[in-house]
Amino acid sequence: DKRTDSDFSPKPTIFLPSAAETNLHKAGTYLCLLEKFFPKVIRVYWKEKDGEKILESQEGNTIKTNDRYMKFSWLTVTEDSMAKEHSCIVKHENNKRGVDQEILFPPIGKAFTTINVNPRDSVLRHENVNNATDLEDCMKGRKDMLQLQVTTTYAFYTYLILFFKSMVHLAFVVFCLFRRAAMSCDDQRS
Repeated sequence: DKRTDSDFSPKPTIFLPSAAETNLHKAGTYLCLLEKFFPKVIRVYWKEKDGEKILESQEGNTIKTNDRYMKFSWLTVTEDSMAKEHSCIVKHENNKRGVDQEILFPPIGKAFTTINVNPRDSVLRHENVNNATDLEDCMKGRKDMLQLQVTTTYAFYTYLILFFKSMVHLAFVVFCLFRRAAMSCDDQRS
């Protein structure tokens, strides 16, 4: 029983790359989880912000959850394009006002930069959008980024655990159904 006044547009949740991934692999993966949409048909693609070229990305299958659907898509960016903003574009018939959703992902940047003053000294400073060099602002931004990273990592593992739980449940149900079918076949042969 679907009500016509309900919002069936995709609800995005974004996951940013971890510092470990960007440091180790010199690349980062943006993940966009789209949930609670109906109908199933959806198109997702990625671009650099204000760019025209569609970037090569990956996506999972569209999965039915209750009477709605969910899908995820991810984009891995190399070191060359980590400083650029990227957009995940979502085309769905129930987007608000019929306009494609554009979900903006921030650049993957370093919080600190080292500036050599002379060969023997170096100064650690943070440059924000206002070119401020206040270390307290830098530490607050770093704490916020760490909290965001922990939150997204926690959410990722939560979804992963739920996925595996669903797979185990599905395997159990299929096993029970096949067992019941096999037992009824044996009863008919007797």
